[in-house]
Parts: sequence; structure tokens; C-alpha cells
Amino acid sequence: MSWLSRLLWGCLALAAFFFAALAVNQSQVGLRFMIWETPQISVFWWLLLAFAVGLAIGLVAVSLVSVRARLHQRALSRKLAASEKELHQLRNASPHK
Repeated sequence: MSWLSRLLWGCLALAAFFFAALAVNQSQVGLRFMIWETPQISVFWWLLLAFAVGLAIGLVAVSLVSVRARLHQRALSRKLAASEKELHQLRNASPHK
């Protein structure tokens, strides 16, 4: 039950931070890239957008690394099973002294 309490307090702290950041960063800004200019929105939304994009890129990167590691682990498991089978066959085929 303590993990639920920690989760609740964490969510409350995150919500408090969210609203505090929203209250502080209300100035309107527009970003300009060469000749293209974005609409003017508050700094808070730009920061939130940057955070969300970074989070998405991080999740995709971690997912790719995880899938690659799982595939490698599966290949190693197959090699181990084949080696154990061969060892078992060699033990059974050798003459006992």
C-alpha cells in the first residue's frame, strides 16, 4: 500500500509543478527558422512540446535497444540449447570406464 501512497504523492507533485510552470511561463514567443515562423504561443507550451518530443525519441530508442537485446538473447539461448544437446549426446556416446 505504501507504493500507492508514493504514486499519489508523485502525481500530486507533478501536477503542482505543471501548474507552477504554467503560471510562470505565460509570455508569448514565436520561433523563427530561416524564413518559416511558428505561431506565437506561451513559453510553457514550447517547453512541454520539447519535453514530449524528447520523451518520444527516448522511448523509441530504448525500445529499439530492448528489441535488439531480446533478439540477441534468443539467439544465445538457441546456441546454448544446441551445445547442451551435443554435450548430452557426447556423454551418452562415450564408453564408460
